[in-house]
Amino acid sequence: MFKLSERFAKGLETMRQYVSEEELQRMVTADALADIAPDLRKFIVEYAYGDIYSRDGLSAKQRALVVISTVVTQGAAPQTKTHIRRGLHAGLTEQEIVEALLQLAPYIGFPRVQNALVIAQEVFQETSR
Repeated sequence: MFKLSERFAKGLETMRQYVSEEELQRMVTADALADIAPDLRKFIVEYAYGDIYSRDGLSAKQRALVVISTVVTQGAAPQTKTHIRRGLHAGLTEQEIVEALLQLAPYIGFPRVQNALVIAQEVFQETSR
């Protein structure tokens, strides 16, 4: 477990806009990479959420769209699934996510967008259960 620094606490508070309390606790206490990279989760919480996501200027929904677009552009399937879930939790609608993905087609190509839409469809089905 990590020392609860001010940045870590701020990161956890910001994360609550994007994940359920259950997922937040699981991420912090059951980190699958803790045995080989124990500081990675701390870096993500402190830097990504404590320093970057918590900045003024964009809403949680806008940030979620930026991140979804970025991970899709990178072809990062597991992170695409994670961030589509987080986007829904932040208040994005399924239609907003689909339209954002379609907007990427001319810039990153149809195969990556199609793969992302398949992932989105899976997430939408999982969350509607």
